[in-house]
Amino acid sequence: MKFQLKRLITQISIFISANLGAIRLKTGFCYPFFYCHACPASTSACPLIAIEKSLYNASFSWKLFIYPFLILGFFGVTTGRGVCGWACPIGLLQRATGKIARKINFFKRFGISVNYSFHKKLTYLKYFVLIFLVIITPFLFNFMFTDVCPVGFLTGTIPILILNPYKFVPNPFFWFALIIFVLFFVLIFLVERGWCRYFCPVGAILAPFNKISFIYVDVNKKNCIHCNACSEVCPMGIDVPNMNRDPECILCGKCVNACPKNLIKFKRIK
Repeated sequence: MKFQLKRLITQISIFISANLGAIRLKTGFCYPFFYCHACPASTSACPLIAIEKSLYNASFSWKLFIYPFLILGFFGVTTGRGVCGWACPIGLLQRATGKIARKINFFKRFGISVNYSFHKKLTYLKYFVLIFLVIITPFLFNFMFTDVCPVGFLTGTIPILILNPYKFVPNPFFWFALIIFVLFFVLIFLVERGWCRYFCPVGAILAPFNKISFIYVDVNKKNCIHCNACSEVCPMGIDVPNMNRDPECILCGKCVNACPKNLIKFKRIK
C-alpha cells in the first residue's frame, strides 16, 4: 500500500506540473506521455502533434520528427513504459476508473472468452493507430489523429469551452471527435486501462523499449507456484508468471505487492 501511495503521489505531482501553464509557465519540451498542448493550462507540447506536423501535407521536417522520439526514447530506455504507470495523467484517470471496470468485468459479463492470446492480439491496435493515423494519414491525406483525439477533447476542447465558450471555434471534425471521446469513456469504464492496452499511440512508441529498459519487472519463474495472484491484479491483463519483460508492463508494481512468495521484483541492468 505504501508503494502504491508513492505512485499515486507521483502521478498527482506530475499532473500538476503538466498544468503549470495556468501560472504562465510554458516550456518547449514535449511531454513524455499523452497530454494535449491545447489544454489552456498545458506546460509543454503533445509529442504526437510534433510528429504529425513534421509530416503534414507530404512534407518532412526531420528535426521536428526526431525531437519527440528522442524524448520518448530517453524515458523508454530508462524505464520502458514506466511513464504510463507513473506519470501519464490519462493513466491516472484510468487508475480511478479501473475499480469500476473490474466490477463490470465487460468480457466475462458478455460471455466473451478472453485469454492471453486474444488480449495480445488486441494490443496491436495501438500500433495501427500510431502508424496509420499518426504517421501515414497526415502525410497522405492532411488529416491528423490529434484532430479527433479523445485526450485532446478531454484536456483541450472541454476546458476551452468552459473558460472561453464564445471564443471557441470548432474544427470540421468536432462532432466526430465528440463521438470518439464518448467511446473513450465507455471503454475505460468497461475495460481496465482499456485505452492504454489497445489504442494509445504513445504507449505503442514506448512498449518496445520494455525489452531493453534499464529498469524492469523480473519474475522468478523457477520458484513460481503459479497461484496467479499477480495476474489477477495486473491492470494491463498480462500473464505475469510467464512474462519476459512484456511490452505491456507499465511498472505499476501491483504484481510485486501481490506475490505471496516475493518472487517478483523490480530490477535494473547493472
